[in-house]
Amino acid sequence: MKFNQPAYPTVYFSENIWITCPKCTEPALVNSQPRKYSIPFPLNHQSKCTCGYCGFHQSGNDQWAGHLQGFVNQSCGHCGTKVCHSTEPTKKPYPNTKVTCETCQQTREYEIAWYRYISNKPTDPYFGFDLWLQTDVKDNVLWLYNLEHLTYLRDYVSSKLREDNSRHKYSMITNLPQWVKSSKNRDLIVKKLNKLEEEFIKRID
Repeated sequence: MKFNQPAYPTVYFSENIWITCPKCTEPALVNSQPRKYSIPFPLNHQSKCTCGYCGFHQSGNDQWAGHLQGFVNQSCGHCGTKVCHSTEPTKKPYPNTKVTCETCQQTREYEIAWYRYISNKPTDPYFGFDLWLQTDVKDNVLWLYNLEHLTYLRDYVSSKLREDNSRHKYSMITNLPQWVKSSKNRDLIVKKLNKLEEEFIKRID
């Protein structure tokens, strides 16, 4: 089998993402319109999350359910040296923090700029909810946004001949970990993906 599909970035599959509903834990759908291919994160999107089981609904660009991380990147209020500081990830942001300048050793209070914290945990990029389509493979987590994403990855993994034409640094294939690309894991990953697809289809039917 030969894999010669376009070099899609992961964001290509991000228009519809299946997540675990934070209210009832059943599959819920996160939808973002219009589909954007900007890297690394779609901009100016209109996102909403809807659960067909319990009726949970959330919408808006600023409704982030995941962690946040704060940064201070400004001149020291005493000596003018650049002060750089990052907070630990948190779900409860606060306006200011005390930072000690490494040059003059003066401790002052600085305003924090907060950003969405994207960890290695498989979550959707719009709200930070846990992805529903995920499975363990030899102590590693393999995750997918939707069935289109799953099919694309399965086609790649199951192919013994993989063309690298038109690959770029943002393509999903380029950024796959080596354990996914390894031929010795091919059969196991395909088996896991088939089982995950079967379980998901039964859940949403």
